[in-house]
This record gives sequence, C-alpha cells and structure tokens, in this order.
Amino acid sequence: MFTQGSKPPGTEAQTDPAGAGRRGGEPSVISAELKVIGDLHCAGDIQIKGTVEGDIKSRSVTVGEGAHVQGSIYGDSVHVSGSVKGYIEAPTVTVAKTAKILGDIVHESLAVEAGAFIEGQCRRLDTKKADEKPGVSALKTGAPGEAGATVKRAAGGS
Repeated sequence: MFTQGSKPPGTEAQTDPAGAGRRGGEPSVISAELKVIGDLHCAGDIQIKGTVEGDIKSRSVTVGEGAHVQGSIYGDSVHVSGSVKGYIEAPTVTVAKTAKILGDIVHESLAVEAGAFIEGQCRRLDTKKADEKPGVSALKTGAPGEAGATVKRAAGGS
C-alpha cells in the first residue's frame, strides 16, 4: 500500500507553504480596501493598492494609482503611481505622472513622467562610499535634474 519514503498524494507542494524560497512567484498585494499599520518585509514583490502606514522593505515595490504610503520604502526597484509621504531608496525608481511624493528619493536610476509631483531631494545613490573622505559628502547641489537638486513639480507641468 504505502512504501517507505513515499509521500501521500498532494503533499509535494506543501514543503514551502509560505513561498519563502521562491523568486518568481506571485506578488504580495495590499488591496484597495485594506489599510495596514506596521512595517512590511518581503523577499519578493509587493503591490500596494490600499494604504500602508509603516516602512516597506522588498525586492520590488509598486505603489498603485490611488494607493497611499506613509513611511520609508526600500527595495531594488520602486514604481510609484500613487501617493508616498516618506523616504524612498532603491537603485531603480520610476515615478508615474499620477504620483505625488513628499520626501527624498535616493537612486541610481530615476525616471519621472511629466505631471508627477515630487517635493523633496533627489540624490544619486553613492556606490563608491569607500572613496569618500570622512565627513565630506560626494553629493553636490545644482540645477533640477542634477544629483542633490531639490525638485518641485506640480501636476500637469514640468
């Protein structure tokens, strides 16, 4: 009937029920009707469609249109179409025309669509900190679009 070492049918998929080890699985979704108060940590992707009051750390974070985040966002890739009140740090940051960001953005690559609203500093992520002298910032201030520039952009304008 049962042989030693065999598993009952249907139990093979239950070895990783939370999906902790998968990299290409489905994203975790905070639906439009959901409000989360607290920090979110995820090894995969997170899509925010509702409201989050807390810090978010994930491989990829998408703040959807109509979503609200109050807190810091850290990831490898961040895409904002909704509202963020807080700090964003990621190598790749994309800001859609429907986005409203009140806070600083630290990035290696930043794409901003015309019409997006950003009030805060946009600084390039310094990957060569070992070359810096102590107490001296490698960031410089300048015109909008340069590292360290303060950007204020109203909806509908550039």
